[in-house]
Amino acid sequence: MIETLNELWSLLTLVLVDWYGWVLFLWWLIYMLFWLRRFNNANQYISEQTWVFLEVKVEELSERSPMAMEQVFAALHAIHQNFTWGERFNGKTIMWCSCELVSFGGKVSYIFKIPERFRNLLESAIFAQYPKAEIYDIEDYLKNMPYEYYPDKVDFEFWGTQWLKKKHNAYPIRTFGAFEHPEQKTFIDPLANVIEVLSNLQPYELMVSQIVIRPIDDKWKEHAKHLLDKLKGAPPKHGNNWFDIIFFDWMGKILDGLLGIFSGPSEPERPKPEPLPSQMLHKTEGEKQVIASIEHALSKIYFEIKFRLFYMAPKDKINKALRIPEVIGAYRNFDDVALNGPKPDVQHTWTDKAYKLSEALERPYLQRNILTRKRRFWHAFLMRSVWRGIGETWMNTEELASLYHFPVAPNVRVSQVERVTTVKSAPPPDLPVG
Repeated sequence: MIETLNELWSLLTLVLVDWYGWVLFLWWLIYMLFWLRRFNNANQYISEQTWVFLEVKVEELSERSPMAMEQVFAALHAIHQNFTWGERFNGKTIMWCSCELVSFGGKVSYIFKIPERFRNLLESAIFAQYPKAEIYDIEDYLKNMPYEYYPDKVDFEFWGTQWLKKKHNAYPIRTFGAFEHPEQKTFIDPLANVIEVLSNLQPYELMVSQIVIRPIDDKWKEHAKHLLDKLKGAPPKHGNNWFDIIFFDWMGKILDGLLGIFSGPSEPERPKPEPLPSQMLHKTEGEKQVIASIEHALSKIYFEIKFRLFYMAPKDKINKALRIPEVIGAYRNFDDVALNGPKPDVQHTWTDKAYKLSEALERPYLQRNILTRKRRFWHAFLMRSVWRGIGETWMNTEELASLYHFPVAPNVRVSQVERVTTVKSAPPPDLPVG
């Protein structure tokens, strides 16, 4: 044993000292200190931001399609900023906004949490599409909730989960365009089922659909092009990165030159084979439609999102067996088998977990695991965090407008939705003054 340790120590000394391994260790240490400093600066920058909570009420007989809400999200993409290297190191980061569909005992409200400096941006975008809307400053409805979750110290129980996409982010979910019937001139609101579930809550229940959005640029779409080429059956292409240039371009030319020296005079060039015909000719109509849908989705601007669902009630009145299947089923409207759809993250963030073999034997592990999941979800939900959670989910403005828009009156029972109850108009011109 001692001889083995001595050999390991000798090997470590050889690597770190004689082979200059300490240089790599020093580089790794500097790298870690750099990211730690940048992370602390970003936390300080975010803590200095002033946030506001805004409740939006629209007129009762709104007939604007979700396309109006898509324009609102397109305007919110202006939150995106390009920072220099020095600004990013000093903590500056792209801010985000939380769009929440909140039901207090069946009364449904549309609430936004946004940095105060972007308040005018949101208000202008909403008024441009919904001129009769009213926007109110409100307090955070979760401000009285404890920051740390201890089940023994609270009188409520909750359930939550985060939603992910089933497939690659380039595949769009089922959007509001799929619910329009041009021939019958009808539109089925895809959010109607969700609003109906939220409207049926009891006075002591709270349910929230929270979508935290942060704008991103279009760099990631370069990777999505490889997916489209694969679906189209296009031959693989060598990229322009340094690896491809060195090993496929330079090395190829060097090898061709060496072979030419040793093999004598080169043979006349053979005519290059004609490119293969496009495989799109052999695709089915369904496959072509999938490709067209992805191309259409990639033509729009995108957001990084964290999509969460939250349900809370007193411990002795919570009804997860009823509410959870109802709301999960309501969001099945946005699932397209050929394309994509939202799915609850059962493996990591779902705050319940079933035993596999024996409930008695697994109970201690399950209790610890469930408590850990709940605390992590609780922090992410309260803070409206765009970083906490699992995975990276990106959606474009059309997908977001499908998941979060004001109800289309003829198709939704809006009696439980907070709305404008008074009509504003200009005063008559002959009104006596003074």
